Amino acid sequence: MSAIRKASGEFIETDVDDETIIVSLASGELFSVKETGLAIWKLIDGSRDRGQLITALSAAYSVDETEIAYDIDAFLTDAARAGLLA
Repeated sequence: MSAIRKASGEFIETDVDDETIIVSLASGELFSVKETGLAIWKLIDGSRDRGQLITALSAAYSVDETEIAYDIDAFLTDAARAGLLA
């Protein structure tokens, strides 16, 4: 499976308190991510594939991989739809 990368130049982001606000330049859609979503976003650095994201977050949160996979898949689907992923 290939590594998941952020779409360079396709969004702007800023940190506000305990969350990150991401704006897709392609769709104009605004994302507010915190907690698990923020952890996923920070792990998307172009070096990890979906399976590695699942393993990392499952270990970090002591959650079953099946459960965390659901959250990751939902996040990746939304982010891809908004043009945030390459």
